[in-house]
Amino acid sequence: MAESRLQRWSRLKKQADRNSELSAAEEPSPEAVAAPEEQELARNEALSELEILEKYGLPDPDNIELGTDVTGFMRKEIPDFLRRKALRSLWRSNPVLAVLDGLNDYDEDFTAAGPTVKGAQTLYKVGQGLIDRSKKLDEQAETPAPTPDVVQPETKTEPLKLKAEAEAAPAPEKPGAEPEAAAPEPDIAQQYRPRMRFE
Repeated sequence: MAESRLQRWSRLKKQADRNSELSAAEEPSPEAVAAPEEQELARNEALSELEILEKYGLPDPDNIELGTDVTGFMRKEIPDFLRRKALRSLWRSNPVLAVLDGLNDYDEDFTAAGPTVKGAQTLYKVGQGLIDRSKKLDEQAETPAPTPDVVQPETKTEPLKLKAEAEAAPAPEKPGAEPEAAAPEPDIAQQYRPRMRFE
């Protein structure tokens, strides 16, 4: 009689479980796989502080002074409690090492821009998001500025002609008066200075 689909699935599952149990029994223990430094660290953690210092020829961490070599405490085989004790003594031996210079980038809380930076301004507007000033400058550059020579059209054309002729005609000069310098025309290129944008 043929095996049903569920019977076949059950048989394969039991076989996979047996194979995983056998492979777990064949795998070496984690201590055998561990690096020699880790094995040495495990042995050193069982020893007392004096035995570790004698074993590696390290100075007493309580008597560390300025100029004492502490590189031996940084080895992987040395337990953490002994390393921390040596570093604490080193910081106490030289006050320069314990003083922060204030140049660390992570000293200030940059998530709160208001109290950290005095006079900080932002382009963020509530409800509008971040305002892009470069778009406003582009729009201003695209729309031509009204020139002083252009006269707005009025309903009557005759007064316009007279007004344009009067503006074009030079003013009569007074005898003995110095000629007035013409007013410089505003230059649009000088008013608009494009800014660099990085996208």
